[in-house]
Amino acid sequence: MFTKIFMPSLSPTMEEGKVVSWLKKKGDEVLSGEVLFEVETDKATMEYEAPEDGFLAEIVCNLNQSLKVNSLVAVISESKNFDKDDLNNFIKDNKDLNEVAATEKPQIPILKIVKPIEVSSKFKITSLAKRVASINNIDISKIVPKGRKIKVNDLFQTNILIENFSERLFISPLAKKEALNKNLNIQKITGSGPNNRIIIRDLGENKSLDDDKLRKAIAKATVYSKQNIPHFYLNAIVSVNGLLDFRKSQKLKGNKYSLNGILMFAILESFKAFPESNCSYTKNEEFIVNKNIDIGLAVDTVTGLKMPVLKNLEALNLSELTNSLNSLIDKARSNKLIPQDLSGGVISISNLGSYNIRSFDAIIFPGQTYILSVGQIYEDVIINKGEISTGNFINLTLACDHRAVDGVLASKFFSNISSVLEKLNNEKI
Repeated sequence: MFTKIFMPSLSPTMEEGKVVSWLKKKGDEVLSGEVLFEVETDKATMEYEAPEDGFLAEIVCNLNQSLKVNSLVAVISESKNFDKDDLNNFIKDNKDLNEVAATEKPQIPILKIVKPIEVSSKFKITSLAKRVASINNIDISKIVPKGRKIKVNDLFQTNILIENFSERLFISPLAKKEALNKNLNIQKITGSGPNNRIIIRDLGENKSLDDDKLRKAIAKATVYSKQNIPHFYLNAIVSVNGLLDFRKSQKLKGNKYSLNGILMFAILESFKAFPESNCSYTKNEEFIVNKNIDIGLAVDTVTGLKMPVLKNLEALNLSELTNSLNSLIDKARSNKLIPQDLSGGVISISNLGSYNIRSFDAIIFPGQTYILSVGQIYEDVIINKGEISTGNFINLTLACDHRAVDGVLASKFFSNISSVLEKLNNEKI
């Protein structure tokens, strides 16, 4: 019996990837959960675990070969002794399907309601799969495995990003071998892999994505968004006199709140005020209202623009949110983001105020419903009841996906953001 290993889909916009290193060679025994290879996507390099116990019967791709998602990468055999003709026929049959697999991703509904983790009474589950499911809040009772047990590979049937949560090692086998060869002190190396695992690129190997590839990935995402998402835009001029006074008073108390952190807080409060605005329109043409509040932020890094997402913000106050945001920004700028950090979210913030941009219209990130464009804070003249005075203002533009939200609900949500910003005070945090 043979098991197919495909190029995994590790992010909503991933279309292809490369196997950049193999941790097993042809003929080696592999155990479910062992790292099989490292795959490079348009956003990160991460390790892929073997979904089955067995033997690596064949590797059917070259190192650094660009492969479409769902293309055949390798074959695992249940037994060490197998008929080579059977293997060749199996590979031929499945490689012929690569072109179809790459263009036709399975249409599997996204789980609308996330329940606490529970084990199905019908199927057993491996300990690794149970841990991955628990961390990602996947309802195991809805998983139908390909074999007798639910394994990590079966969890990919849901449109939820799965990452490597193996606890056995804090350094990948390839990185460990290279570190020994170079006499490196791994205790002084900070890992950038899942769970801070040290991988080969952390040892100084040039594994970063080049600018051209990153630009191509951004180009694909933006073209897809403009061609498939019907945008409409809402604009507002918001008075920030109170916000600036609030920041000054808090700074005297030792609290430093960035504008982006305060904007996230305003969005969080507005989702709470209008829960139905926390909605998404999926690729399967389903409309869902999200239970959790997840907000992204465009971050400019030395390797290009990244859009990491803060998850499960509904219970956080401004101070807690600011700490989480600062940690995420540091993670992005030190190139330590993992694929889970770059997935999900309903709204993102794009702030160009530091570049003296007064206002602009941003493009919604694929998979999300909104993007908030933020301009610079500026001083302007205002007329109130015939009296002329000056004040500080900021221009905000909210781009909305008309498939997910209508103009009235979006306007209520957006107006509430403006209201929170204008009325911010020490009692509101």
